[in-house]
Amino acid sequence: MPDASRTLVARMLSLIADIEARTQDDGLMVSALTEVRQMRDSHLPRLIASYADIPASHRAEIFRQTGRSASYNLNQGFEKMIARLETLSHSLAQEDLDSFADNLRFIDHRYGEDDPLR
Repeated sequence: MPDASRTLVARMLSLIADIEARTQDDGLMVSALTEVRQMRDSHLPRLIASYADIPASHRAEIFRQTGRSASYNLNQGFEKMIARLETLSHSLAQEDLDSFADNLRFIDHRYGEDDPLR
């Protein structure tokens, strides 16, 4: 696997671990948990294996067919998977973000300029 791909895979695995930890005990997040596990256990290994199976001497054929190198196409696949994981991560965080914003509004209202004890 190309060196540039290793950092993408590491990022992907980090996101997967984070999403798994945040969805582990939440029955409503079963579909997100299923998706990230399928990505980790099936889609990612299959993509890497299919790249590794191309003999290095024949990887130039990918360039002739697509106009991009095999490693570029591999990294594009990883980046698409990362984008999906980042979307899932943001969706999971949205409830926490909303709760934090609600708490800030309360604090501002209660202790800000409208504080009745001022």
